[in-house]
Amino acid sequence: MNIFIRNGEGITDTVQSITALLRDHYVCPDTAATLSATLTEKLREGEFDQADSGADLAKKMNGVLKEISRDSHLGLVYSEQPLPMQLPDPVRDEEINLRDQANNYGFAKVERLPGNIGYLVINEFVYPEFAGDTAASAMNFIGPTDGLMIDLRNNSGGSSFMVALVASYLLEAIPPTHLNDIYWRSHDVTQSFWTLPYLPGKRYGSGKPVYLLTSRRTWSGAEEFAYSLQAIGRVTIVGETTGGGANPGGSHRINDHFQIFIPNGRVINPTTKGNWEGKGVVPDIEADSEQAFEMAYELLLKDVKV
Repeated sequence: MNIFIRNGEGITDTVQSITALLRDHYVCPDTAATLSATLTEKLREGEFDQADSGADLAKKMNGVLKEISRDSHLGLVYSEQPLPMQLPDPVRDEEINLRDQANNYGFAKVERLPGNIGYLVINEFVYPEFAGDTAASAMNFIGPTDGLMIDLRNNSGGSSFMVALVASYLLEAIPPTHLNDIYWRSHDVTQSFWTLPYLPGKRYGSGKPVYLLTSRRTWSGAEEFAYSLQAIGRVTIVGETTGGGANPGGSHRINDHFQIFIPNGRVINPTTKGNWEGKGVVPDIEADSEQAFEMAYELLLKDVKV
């Protein structure tokens, strides 16, 4: 048993820190209050004292967090190794940047298929200051194709700025298109995301068919990309309903072994006035994720021949 878990005060301090962070940062203050009260009650009843490891404690607490909030982003993480005093900045951390570079900034494959169909696999929306050149190269390559498939089946999300950049390639420069809004509780402001009038690569434009492939693993920023473009009728989505994680936020260090991701933003799509939190993005054409490629490809070949 981890010494931290044997120390009752350690568990108490962890729970108290979490409840304070929830009250200060969680996007829905009423839900934060309910979460805090419930965690405090379960602590008092000794439920968390039954945890036999740090991982087990995180599991028990996440059960409470998920049951009440229904928020797939909100979650406590246990680390066997001591956490750094300051958590990595995803924009400035050298290790993260090297990992992104090794993964080609999320662009796993770009290909021209028979029938002049473009195929682009994006597994992560890395910040555009790093991934912008890669996106431009990919779009230049597939620019001459007559139809395009973008594969998001293994995309776990990323930057809303990169989502807007890639979406801009699929729409006209003028007029700009309002893609998404995010309300941030921390500053009580709403941030808007629009398509960009200038792009460093070849704009695909709005006249050619684009299909998106999704799975249950498609999540967060990848869902934002799919939801925003589906809402304005720009794409056809083929595959499975996505994971359902809409609320953005950030990680907070609690102590040497625990950190928590707390959403402090709420997506408000300008077209639907809603989002995909807890529901996922529902495809236009439902298909098992393993069959989505062949189905979309066949449909695209028919589209470009019309």
